Amino acid sequence: MKAVLYICHGSRSKEGQKEAIAFVERLSSSVFIPIQHICFLELCEPDIVTGVERCVRDGATTILAIPLLLLAANHAKHDIPYELEKAKKMFPSVTITYGKPFGVQHDIISALSAMIQHADAIMLVGRGSSDTEAQADFQQIAYLLQNETNIPVYPCYLAAASPSFSDVVTSLSKTANHKRVAVVPYILFFGQLLDYIHKTLQAQQASDVSFTLYPPVRTYDVLDHLVEQQVKEWG
Repeated sequence: MKAVLYICHGSRSKEGQKEAIAFVERLSSSVFIPIQHICFLELCEPDIVTGVERCVRDGATTILAIPLLLLAANHAKHDIPYELEKAKKMFPSVTITYGKPFGVQHDIISALSAMIQHADAIMLVGRGSSDTEAQADFQQIAYLLQNETNIPVYPCYLAAASPSFSDVVTSLSKTANHKRVAVVPYILFFGQLLDYIHKTLQAQQASDVSFTLYPPVRTYDVLDHLVEQQVKEWG
């Protein structure tokens, strides 16, 4: 029997955990596989091995483990595969197939483009990673979004890479080139990041530049279709 295991990053924030669970519930409603479970890489329960155990307990003989991550960085390349290998040793008769993060998707970029209104600049805000391939993918997304919207895009990061979100906010608040900046978080869940983003933008309220914060990527229906497509390709 088939199962889909959705792997989320995890958050210390209870609100972030609730967001992840609600997101998976939404995704699972369009996936017609008899067994579906959620698990987390870190900071939350159940962990990945427990998620596999729950699938097997429910009768799964083959599992598609989908990492619900926007880009393929260290978590997707190393941490999650390591946990799945531990699960495979525990259940050698169960076939576990590792899926893929969303990656650079024109459908996501088009959804972002359609959402942005009345802006003369865009801040594309990534969580951040030291992984050079993930950084390159993020830069490509910024480039494609700029081409699609014909609006200047300023990519930045909340951690682990530069330029930083706060530095770009400060820079744009002092320039005379832009008056209406769309702040687009290229992250799935806000969690504790939401407070930081809000505080940073509020500190610029006296500026002549207007910053408008948009919702995280998880709010777009295009992700449902991409997960459904991945399951169909597996099946």
